[in-house]
Amino acid sequence: MEIRTRDREVIAEALNHVVTHRARITFDDPGDVDLSMRSREHGELGAIRLRLGGVSYSAASEPVGYLLAGVVEGGEIAVRVRGRDFALGPDDGMLFPVGHPFVGEYGRSALGAVSLPLPYVAELAEAETGLPAADLRFEGAMPVSEAMRRYWAGAAGYLCRQLTTPGVELPPLLAEHLRRLGAATLLSVFPNTTMTVARTPNDGRVAPAVVRRAVEFMEGSPERPLTVAEIATAAGVGSRGLQVAFRRHLGCTPMEYLRRVRLERVHRELRAAGPGDGVTVRETARRWGFANPGRFAAEYRALYGQPPSRTLRV
Repeated sequence: MEIRTRDREVIAEALNHVVTHRARITFDDPGDVDLSMRSREHGELGAIRLRLGGVSYSAASEPVGYLLAGVVEGGEIAVRVRGRDFALGPDDGMLFPVGHPFVGEYGRSALGAVSLPLPYVAELAEAETGLPAADLRFEGAMPVSEAMRRYWAGAAGYLCRQLTTPGVELPPLLAEHLRRLGAATLLSVFPNTTMTVARTPNDGRVAPAVVRRAVEFMEGSPERPLTVAEIATAAGVGSRGLQVAFRRHLGCTPMEYLRRVRLERVHRELRAAGPGDGVTVRETARRWGFANPGRFAAEYRALYGQPPSRTLRV
């Protein structure tokens, strides 16, 4: 959805598709009103960018049933939630608590926000840390540190830009990469029980056959947006057991191994490309889930000893 308008009611109605709320909108000069909104959903991952020009926008929002985290891209906002008041300026971020209403003053500001279902983030937390998914709780609205505040501003801006670019269809692997990035970033930035609950990972012995089954599954379906849970099911073991097996026998996580498999697929396609095929490094990498060109190029060089552009020319 993309809207640019001078009609306050149009934006209020559009925003109700994101967060149900009661709005009060005021302005000094109708000629100064300039509102824009761009939102999009890619499966369970959503993003919105909103700019409120020439108006004062007050909203009492109903509880949301998913994780919604925003960043101030310009101006200032004030939010009241669970009896606490938060004043946010440029590059400040906030996680709105699941299941609680909140009130915000958003006048003359620019905002970005991403949304993810809590079960997906909890599944990732269990796979990566061993904390049972049912035990994941977010316990604070603000980033855990100044460094994480800055990190969230950059990550949220990147996600919002990638997800709301007009006319761009994301390949499934890239959409899954962005979804995992969003979930992992929320777990790193905002206070939650993966940071505070003592836990003892399951370090039981797992047969190498489990690793072989998982590897065969990943190498047979690298084009699919696989999750750790899917790989573990195919290997006949739990997610935590799979993590332990890969660390012990291969020295990496299952998702790191899958990333290497996809990197090899990029290498294979670049080598097979001929003059006039129209193959580019950027589009090939993007189709295989590599969204960050700089990071991709560094990983590729580390594995193959040359930049991907040279492979394409050879």
